[in-house]
Amino acid sequence: MSPIGRIAVFLNLALSAGFLGWAAANLSDAEKFRSQYDAKTTELAELERTSGAQIEALTSERDENARQRTDMRNQKDALGNQVTALNEQLNEKTDELNQLKANMSNIASTIGDLNSNLEDMKSQVAQANEARVEAVEARRTAENERDDAVQAKASSDDRANGLDLQLRQAEKDLTSARANIQDLETQVSTIVAATGFDPAAAGGAVPQIDGAVLQYYADLQLVHINRGSDDQVKRGFVFDIWNAGQYKGQAQVEVVNPGSCTARIINAVQGTQVVQGDRVSTRI
Repeated sequence: MSPIGRIAVFLNLALSAGFLGWAAANLSDAEKFRSQYDAKTTELAELERTSGAQIEALTSERDENARQRTDMRNQKDALGNQVTALNEQLNEKTDELNQLKANMSNIASTIGDLNSNLEDMKSQVAQANEARVEAVEARRTAENERDDAVQAKASSDDRANGLDLQLRQAEKDLTSARANIQDLETQVSTIVAATGFDPAAAGGAVPQIDGAVLQYYADLQLVHINRGSDDQVKRGFVFDIWNAGQYKGQAQVEVVNPGSCTARIINAVQGTQVVQGDRVSTRI
C-alpha cells in the first residue's frame, strides 16, 4: 500500500475515533440532558399541582374574604340603621324629658298656688275662730244682760208687791194681765192650728240648742239652720238670731230634717240683715 493510502487510512481511523469519541460524549450529554429534562418535567408537574392547590386555596380565601366583606358591610348598614333608630329614640326621649320638665314646672307652680290658697284658708279659719270667740263672748254678754234684766224685774216686782199704796193698780194690772193671758191663749191656739206645734208635746221647756244660719232667703223670709231632729229640734221652736253682739230677731221652725231645719222670720229687728254664718240659739 502506498504511503498516501496508509495516511488516508490513518486519517480515516483517526477521524472515526474522533467521531466515536464525540458521539459518545454527545450521547452522554444527551442522557444527562434527558435526565435533567425528566427531573424538570416532574418538578414542573409537581409545581403545577402545588400551584393549582395554592390557587384554589387563594381563590377560596378570596371568596371567603369577599363574603366576610359583604357580611361586614351588611352589619355596618344594620348598625347604621340601629344608630339612626337610636338617634330618633333619643330625640323622642329628649322631647318627652323636655315635656316632663315643663309639666314639673307647671306642677311646681300649681303647688305654689295651692300653698298660697292654704295660707289664705288658714287665715280665714283663724278669722272664723276669732269670730266664733267673739260670738261666744257676745252670747255671754247677752245672757248676763238678760240675767241682770231678770233680777231687775224681780226686784221691781218685790218692791211693787211690798207697796200697799199700789194695790189698786196691781188689781188693775191683774185684770189686764188676765185679759192678756186670754189673748195669748187665743194666739197659742191659732199658732197650734197653723203650725201643728203642741207645747204640751214638746216636753216642757225648750232645750238649749245653738247653731248657725246656713242660708238666708230674703224674698221668702226663711232661714236654713244647721240643726235638726238629731239635735232635738222640733217644729214650732223659736231661735234667736244674732252676730257679733248685734241682735237681729227670731225665726220659728216650720220644717225639720235630721241634720237641719227651715224657720220663718217672725220678729226682725229693724235696721239689721240676717246673713250666712249668723248665730242662732233657742235660749239666750
